[in-house]
Amino acid sequence: MSCMWVSVNDCSQSHLYHLAQMIMEDEELQIVLAYGLPHTDGSDRNVPAKRAERLLSDLGMPSHLKGFAYLKTAFELCMEDPEEMDGITKRLYPDIAKEHKTSPEKVEHAIRHAIEAAWRRGDERKLRKIFGYGNTEGSRPTNLEFISRLTKHLRNETGNYFS
Repeated sequence: MSCMWVSVNDCSQSHLYHLAQMIMEDEELQIVLAYGLPHTDGSDRNVPAKRAERLLSDLGMPSHLKGFAYLKTAFELCMEDPEEMDGITKRLYPDIAKEHKTSPEKVEHAIRHAIEAAWRRGDERKLRKIFGYGNTEGSRPTNLEFISRLTKHLRNETGNYFS
């Protein structure tokens, strides 16, 4: 018998369809549906990264872009230390570049490209909810504005706030 834990918060209609298919194929499969996270000892540090990944995808950013991975790293760094955003070109980009073994210039360019892609294809309502304006106005947020707004959004979602 196999058992699978599934967060209702993370389920979409297609996920539920696939879960139903899995149950039909394996009668021994048990699926536990729950709200929130399963009880852990607090060592699951991957949760903020998953939330960031989901948020970027919800905004319409393609996950295959390098900027997507760089932005996930940026959110992790900024969640740990909000002062990372004080020096985006002198501190944040070099820290991301070091972790991904590339140059700060390539990090900046990839993030800008990913933001442009999300801004072109993103859902107008979701963009307006976070940024106060959407892709119909024409101008996209700067890298710093994008990172700071989404970091703030993730902090509010997790219960951590700027000091």
